[in-house]
Amino acid sequence: MSSGSRGSRFTEVNLAKPRARQIMVIIILAMVCVLMISGLVAMAEAERSVTGIHLGRVTSQLSVQSLMMVMGREVPYLGITEEAAQQEGIFSQVIFELITSVNPEDPRTFLGGELPGFALFDTEIVVAGEGVDYTSVPMESAPPAAVEEKLATSDTGETAKASNEQKKTDKPVVTGKKRVFIYHTHYSESYLPQLKTKKKPNEAYDAKTNITMVGKRFAKELAELGIGAEVSDTQYKVGWNQLYGASRESVVQAMKSEDDLQYFIDIHRDSQRRDKTTIKIKEKSYARIAFVIGTAHKNWQKNEAFALQLHKKLDELYPGLSKGVFRKSRAMGNGEYNQSLSAKAVLVEVGGVDNTMEEAYRTSEALANVLAEIHFEATPVDAKPSD
Repeated sequence: MSSGSRGSRFTEVNLAKPRARQIMVIIILAMVCVLMISGLVAMAEAERSVTGIHLGRVTSQLSVQSLMMVMGREVPYLGITEEAAQQEGIFSQVIFELITSVNPEDPRTFLGGELPGFALFDTEIVVAGEGVDYTSVPMESAPPAAVEEKLATSDTGETAKASNEQKKTDKPVVTGKKRVFIYHTHYSESYLPQLKTKKKPNEAYDAKTNITMVGKRFAKELAELGIGAEVSDTQYKVGWNQLYGASRESVVQAMKSEDDLQYFIDIHRDSQRRDKTTIKIKEKSYARIAFVIGTAHKNWQKNEAFALQLHKKLDELYPGLSKGVFRKSRAMGNGEYNQSLSAKAVLVEVGGVDNTMEEAYRTSEALANVLAEIHFEATPVDAKPSD
């Protein structure tokens, strides 16, 4: 028997050929990928065995309809019929949503993991004002590092002085019981039209001309309506991420000093552009207003009820001025906003980077009128002063 007739046959591969080298490289890369995936799966399994699965993170990827269907398998009253589910393709939708974290009914989920900062649009709209959708929800943005450093080293003695414009418009707050505490966690937020040398949205910050001027005007308007107010224009010399902790101390101190305080208003400036933050009412331009509620404390529903009250009254007296009421969780920022201190604490966004101070002043007057109506309706004994 010849060795070549029945012996083992070997295929000789010539690695000198480019095609052969490409095949070998592909095979090696494939093996590396398989080993990496196997390692990641093993690590995930090990972590899961120790920590378990965070139910909230899993269910957050499901739409309401899908979640209700899954729960309905165990709780009949929450479920939808299997026939209806199959007709709507709900089972395949659940699998799709869990695997991809994409809800076909919410276009935000297509982009949330791809665009930096897009998580801001996870803000929940409680009630939307005229023309408001997820593209116009209130947004916070920190100043660039260079701007933040300059603000931190500004002269506090000089910046505590009101601008000439503010001096002309401020009047003494009424004496007597102070009902409203007005403060500004992001005290340096400003408006580009007031800052002649700054043009970019992320430059709309200033140590002198800023959102505290709106707070002072708000207090003046309240005073004329018979409601005492205290304004804090404190410049907190801490990092941007520490500002809420610093402003919280101001609120706590005010509560200790003034027993009659009932309302705690943290006034901010939105980072949205002019088309999202401006409206005309009776031929006058106003900076639109938005109410933000943090859900990172147990009594947030009370704060939301107060915000809804303000929104409803604004909509009655100044249709379209309020952008609405919005919820933000801890995952979207501070998430508490000092609102655990009082049921009548609220964060208010007045206009955006492109609004003028005049427009913001008009809005502060409108907010004062609304808060006064709510206050005097709730406390009729606190009579307005006679002219």
